[in-house]
Amino acid sequence: MKYKSILRFMLVAGTMMSLAAFNACKKDNTNEVDTETQSVIDNSICEQEFMQIQPTTNNLAVATKGTGAKKVDMTNAVLASCDTLTYISGDTTYTNLNNPPVFEFNFGTCSAANYDAVSRSGKLIIKFYGRPKNTNSKTLIKLQNYIVAKATGTINYACDSMLVTTLSTSGNTKSFNVSVFNGVCTADNWTIKYSSSKTISMNNNGTPLVFNDDYTTVNGTANGTNRAGRNFSVVTNGITKPNNCKFITSGTLELTPAGLSARTVDYGTGACDDDATYTVNGQTIAFKLK
Repeated sequence: MKYKSILRFMLVAGTMMSLAAFNACKKDNTNEVDTETQSVIDNSICEQEFMQIQPTTNNLAVATKGTGAKKVDMTNAVLASCDTLTYISGDTTYTNLNNPPVFEFNFGTCSAANYDAVSRSGKLIIKFYGRPKNTNSKTLIKLQNYIVAKATGTINYACDSMLVTTLSTSGNTKSFNVSVFNGVCTADNWTIKYSSSKTISMNNNGTPLVFNDDYTTVNGTANGTNRAGRNFSVVTNGITKPNNCKFITSGTLELTPAGLSARTVDYGTGACDDDATYTVNGQTIAFKLK
């Protein structure tokens, strides 16, 4: 009997020790919630570049005969070297959408398409399924060897495609639904996966033929996998990127890494800088948009 009592005591003690160890592990996970920053940084790396591709495409289409975005002629001041798309093939009358017009833009020879001082190379391949100025028309964008030079090195951006649906083109603001399918952002030693469905609103600041003062506001959802293999989901609330700045400058988003708490990312109040913060479980932490 005495032996059984000792054995029972050892089993109870072992169980208590196991529970204590389990609770200690849970406590460590709680700490992880407060310190995981990679998902926030990696989402920003993909978000900033993908969100400016459609506005760039639209501005180029406005200046290009045959896209149906805007009527222009060869004497129009908006036409300039590197401000237009190159026609490849297809029916620019849009009477046969089985043969849509295809255009391209080559950053290797015309890097001046953007106004944010970021160096890019590669091509945009663009198909217009309907005149992009018309509501519900669609534009398909593909990236070809699309590489962005950053201070920390080059990043290759790729995706199966980007699908743009025109929502509204009246007044100073044009709105589009833009979906990124199976996006991948790759550097020498890491890869980020990214997909999204967003409403992108472009405001021309009252100067429709001047593009460097335009700004883009984004709302919608995204999901991806950070460079460490952790999945994340995102809800975007009015984040804004000016054409002449390389960074998102204002707005917020809520990002939830798999298994962790949601955190709110705040991009600031409009200054063109790489500063941002995120808040999780009452803690606010600063980070850089690089």
